[in-house]
Amino acid sequence: MKTKMKIPLPLSLAERDRRWEIARIIMRKNQLDTLIIYGDRESATPAPFCIDHYFTNDRLGSVVIFHQEEKPIVITFASMMIADHMQASVRGDLQWIEPAQIYVGKTGTNIGNMLKEIGISDSPKIGIIGLEPYPPFYFDGALPHRTWKGITEVFPDAEIIPVYKDFFNLTASKSDEELRLITHAAYIGEAMSEVMRVTVKPGVSEAEIAAAITSTCIAMGGFTGEILMGSGPEYIGWGPPAWQYRSQAPRIIQEGDIVLAEIFALYGMYETQHQAAVAVGDIHPNLEHAARVARECYEKGVGVLKAGITFGEVVDTMEQPLLESGGWHVHPLIHSINPYGPIGFGTAPGIEVLLQADQYGYVGRLPNPGRDLILEAGMCFAFEPNCAFGNHLANIGGTVIVGEDKGIELNINSTYLMRAEY
Repeated sequence: MKTKMKIPLPLSLAERDRRWEIARIIMRKNQLDTLIIYGDRESATPAPFCIDHYFTNDRLGSVVIFHQEEKPIVITFASMMIADHMQASVRGDLQWIEPAQIYVGKTGTNIGNMLKEIGISDSPKIGIIGLEPYPPFYFDGALPHRTWKGITEVFPDAEIIPVYKDFFNLTASKSDEELRLITHAAYIGEAMSEVMRVTVKPGVSEAEIAAAITSTCIAMGGFTGEILMGSGPEYIGWGPPAWQYRSQAPRIIQEGDIVLAEIFALYGMYETQHQAAVAVGDIHPNLEHAARVARECYEKGVGVLKAGITFGEVVDTMEQPLLESGGWHVHPLIHSINPYGPIGFGTAPGIEVLLQADQYGYVGRLPNPGRDLILEAGMCFAFEPNCAFGNHLANIGGTVIVGEDKGIELNINSTYLMRAEY
């Protein structure tokens, strides 16, 4: 008989008040007249810029405005969000935002006019979450130019400052309520990884594997927006499968393949990541070696992910086996989630070492922000150690919470090279 899955309780009003106080702390620290939190559109995964949700616990895609000690104002993109809010009231859902706080009209001009209505001076000091780089996709920030232009036209003498770093520092260590949601997301992600393992076999397409992973998440009440996947007897790429953006057939799995995936499991917009790798029968010795190196990187990282050390120290420790092996890597070894921030590529070689790299105009590498961050218990990191020898790439990993003495692992199966059964 199937055991019924225990769903975590909804986030409480006490959690809401804790978060609203964080917004006011940011305002007081920076002597702001007002704080604007920009939320990107829905379905912008992976790595969505949805900081609005942190303060509303509601549908994504709004701008949240804090002013003094007043309740925040939510300016949303369309009246459908209000219709959903009405429906939730009918159902008796626990909601953080009251009807009088919500307005339609997510444009810079409307935001500027709203600030005038709530009594902002003509030369205000405005803090904005949404201006700073937010890797891996928002290198110029998430706030659109026209939104910025509309606000500054209404307030040409405003002093506008980015405050995402303060937000990260105050929110990266999670509350007990948040950790329950993250743990539940990891539980869903573990099931998604296992379904991938049992689905992979010769004759199955990448699309069938992706469908099994996705349907498992949705059936368990989770959300996933995208799966990164690649397969073959050798593989060097990293991203969504090519059949999702080109008109070509999904690849069919064969004996001797490795199937690599990055699985995103979300519950209540809290995310866990799972670097699932499945070997199909006997795979190339380089792949086996690369998987062992990745596992050693993972173990070293878990051992040092503790309060009081810097993120840079974790990255340096994690990449030691990779450097010693002489391998290269294609994506970060570790990065923060809930929220995104520090990224650890380290110093090990990337795809620039491949012979075919010379054919490209410039093979750039992402930066390594956040090395000076001092870790606190309750911070959340995606571990994704990866190693390649020649054209043979393997990765493993999962989600790990910063502990007092070492990292707290939230999942197991994707942290090893898994084996297909057929």
